[in-house]
Amino acid sequence: MIRSSFPMKEKPVRRTFLPLIAALAALGGASASAQPVPAPAAAPAAAPSAGMTLRDRLVIVSSASSSGITQLLAQNFTARFEGANPPVVRAIGSSQALELFCAGVGAQTPDVAVTTRRMPRAVQENCAANGVRDVIELQIGLGAVALAARRGEVLPNVSSRQVWSALAAEQIVDDEFVPNRVTSWADIGPGLPRAPIRVIVPSDGSGTRMLFEDLVLEAGCRHVRDIRLIFEASYRRAKCVTLRNDGPVTVVPATDVPARLLAAPPGTLAVMSYDQLVSSGGNFLAVTLDGDLPTAATIANGNYEQSRTFYLYAKRQHGRNMQGVGVVRGLREFLNEASSEQAGGPGGYLSLAGLVPLPPADRAAQRRVAENQTLMSR
Repeated sequence: MIRSSFPMKEKPVRRTFLPLIAALAALGGASASAQPVPAPAAAPAAAPSAGMTLRDRLVIVSSASSSGITQLLAQNFTARFEGANPPVVRAIGSSQALELFCAGVGAQTPDVAVTTRRMPRAVQENCAANGVRDVIELQIGLGAVALAARRGEVLPNVSSRQVWSALAAEQIVDDEFVPNRVTSWADIGPGLPRAPIRVIVPSDGSGTRMLFEDLVLEAGCRHVRDIRLIFEASYRRAKCVTLRNDGPVTVVPATDVPARLLAAPPGTLAVMSYDQLVSSGGNFLAVTLDGDLPTAATIANGNYEQSRTFYLYAKRQHGRNMQGVGVVRGLREFLNEASSEQAGGPGGYLSLAGLVPLPPADRAAQRRVAENQTLMSR
C-alpha cells in the first residue's frame, strides 16, 4: 500500500464556508472554453525523478453550482494534511469541467472534476480517446435544484407543468406552437398570484441549468400531448427546454443568481441550487414544487423529485506510483478527505454548504472506493 503523502495535522478542521459570490470574486473569471488548465506559476513543470512530481498542488475544475462544495473540500484538505499546498480551483460549467478533465493526461490538465451530473457515456469515451482511462468516480452527497424567492414575499405553490408553461418559448394553441405571451402567473393556473412572471435562470452549461432543464422543464412538458407526439427526441427536448426571450426570463451566470435575486423587483423567483439556498442564511425561501419543499429530509428520502447527486472524478494516472513519481502528490488524500465522515457525514462541514449526506451504506461504499482507488466501470 502507498503511504500517505502528508502527515495529518493535529489542529482542528476549519469549517469556514465561502459564499458562492465571494468564491467567484476570489477565483476571478474562468474561461468557459475547453482549454487545458495551466499549472500554477509558482509550480513550473519539472522532469520527473525518484520521489518527484510535475506539479506541487492539485488542480480542480468544478461546475459553478458545486463551487462552494469544492472550495470547502480544498480548504479542509489543506488544513488537515501537513505540507499540502492549497489546490487551484476553477469554477466553470459542468460540461466544460468534464471536457477539461477529459482533455488528456499530464501536468497541464486537471486532476479532479466536481460536477452535479454523472459523466455521460459519450464523455467517458472522449476521456478514453484522449488517454484518460483510469478514472475514479465518487459520490459525495445529494443536492437539489430549487425555485426560490426573497424572505417575506408570498410564495406560490407551483408544479413543473406550470413552470414550463410560464417560461417556455412557445405555447400550444389549437394544436399549434405559438410564441408564449403569458405575462401573469394567474393566467397559468388557478390559485397562482396575479403577479408578473419574473424568473432568474442560470446560464447554459451550468450544472444547475442542466438539472433545471432535466428535472423541471422536461418533467413539466413530458405529458403534454402535442409534445409527446413529436417523434424526434432532440426536437422534442428543444420544445421543452427553450426559454422565452421576451422579458419574463432573465439569464445570468449561475454564481450571480443570489445577488440578482436580492436586487430584483418584488415577486421575482430564481432557479438556484439547494446549497445556494442554504448558504443564503435565510434570505431566500424555497417555493413548493410539485407538492414538496426541498429540505434535507425530502432530498435524502427522494420525495423531492428535483434532487441530484454530486460527483467527483479523479485521474488515478496523475497519482504517484510506488517510487513516488507522478503528476501530483495528494490525490489519494484528497479523495479520502472528500469521502470522509467529517466532510460528508451527518453534521459534516459540507452540510454547511447544503449538501445532504448519502445513506450510511453508500457513504461506506464511497470510502472504500477512495481508499482502494477503484476505477469507474464503463
